[in-house]
Amino acid sequence: MKRPSFSLGIEEEYQIIDPQTRELRSYITEFLEGGKLILREREIKPEMFQSVVELGTPVCETIDDARREILDMRSAIATLSHDKGLTIAAAGTHPFSHWENQQVTPFPRYFGVLEDMQVLARQLLIFGLHVHVGIEDPELRIDILNQVRYMLPHVLALSTSSPFWEGRKTGLKSIRSIIFEQFPRSGIPSTFTSWADFQNYVDLLVRTGSIDDGKRIWWDVRVHPSFPTLEFRICDMCTRV
Repeated sequence: MKRPSFSLGIEEEYQIIDPQTRELRSYITEFLEGGKLILREREIKPEMFQSVVELGTPVCETIDDARREILDMRSAIATLSHDKGLTIAAAGTHPFSHWENQQVTPFPRYFGVLEDMQVLARQLLIFGLHVHVGIEDPELRIDILNQVRYMLPHVLALSTSSPFWEGRKTGLKSIRSIIFEQFPRSGIPSTFTSWADFQNYVDLLVRTGSIDDGKRIWWDVRVHPSFPTLEFRICDMCTRV
């Protein structure tokens, strides 16, 4: 078996903040020009709420490469925000801004999620860190998926940054992870015996009309439907690089 590349791609979801009130600011559509904005060769991606902005690194060969990209990425979005009279924050939740006050990004896919999930989607005002790890062989991808399930709580514990929700101290280190668990097909995945076993699972969900495609599977770690990667989705958005 050929050794996997274990390349890395990291996506970070930042909070757009009004520097005067410290509230979240619905502004992502103003960031985008013609529906897209490239910032230092990275595409700025909107999320469901306009107060969220996502940036992702290119494919990185090493941890050092990934660190340099994250530093550059955070610097770039902070500069862009400052130029527009805003600021950027990094944490799993905002401490007091309320989800009911957030404007939805006017894209059809987000309206579709809202139609399907209703209030569960409306209250999903959370910010995560996603890490893609390149594992080209699909059978090995499933094998590692099975094995890393045990380690997911440990990884979450290293990243927690969301003790506050709607102006309250929750008593939890990561209220973000609890909020997201209300979504279907979330949390720690089941085990699969093979790549074919996993494909049969996805195909069954599609045939029964439960999902459109594999992107509607939101486990804490998932086989990505478009790339030869395992995508770790367990982490709160990290406050520091």
